[in-house]
Amino acid sequence: MVDALGMDIQSIDEIAASLSEFGSRYTRRLFTSGEIKLCQRNTAAQARCYAERFAAKEAVLKLLNVRALIPPWKDIEVLVESSGRLVILLHGVAADLAHQRGIQRISLDISHARGSVIAVVVARPTD
Repeated sequence: MVDALGMDIQSIDEIAASLSEFGSRYTRRLFTSGEIKLCQRNTAAQARCYAERFAAKEAVLKLLNVRALIPPWKDIEVLVESSGRLVILLHGVAADLAHQRGIQRISLDISHARGSVIAVVVARPTD
């Protein structure tokens, strides 16, 4: 298997609008309690934090090449290591799909430009 790549771009303003309109109903549906806790630490950057995670989750879905069986949003979790590096954790259906595709590790990189977040994920196959 060759390495796999997924990429997504997300408007921070779109996420801010969803947060404003739907509040915790929106965050509880898409994000894990750990992600919510991280994003609520800095209210000034809250929309950006959620946009990063949303874009990363979409990029992972592209990387997994999902078709009929789409994992729940919370099966893809974006957390921060003590070093400050963002990491992807897969659970449930997402973890099963990754395993079936021979994906053991996923690396994530995030960039910001003109009110948007860009997420790129790269998978390394198992040996």
